[in-house]
Amino acid sequence: MNSKLLKLKTIGSTEKLVLMLILDYPPIALFNLRAGDIAKELGTTRKIILKTISNLVEVGYIKTKVVSSCYSRTTTLTPEFLKLINNEE
Repeated sequence: MNSKLLKLKTIGSTEKLVLMLILDYPPIALFNLRAGDIAKELGTTRKIILKTISNLVEVGYIKTKVVSSCYSRTTTLTPEFLKLINNEE
């Protein structure tokens, strides 16, 4: 678990949980889960996850693209976010 991620003041707890889920995914694979799958994993609703993903895109921590042919979402962390949590203080 990344302590710098937990200390971020710009996002809420659900956003932090989604980011932790993305960070736990193998870096060589694309994070390719539907909002419903993420909601099931975190024990919340799809509606809350969609709002959370929207908030994370808004603050510039992730980029996401919905693939309509298979109803899935491809999500990547932005270089700015990775720099934010990896920099030494």
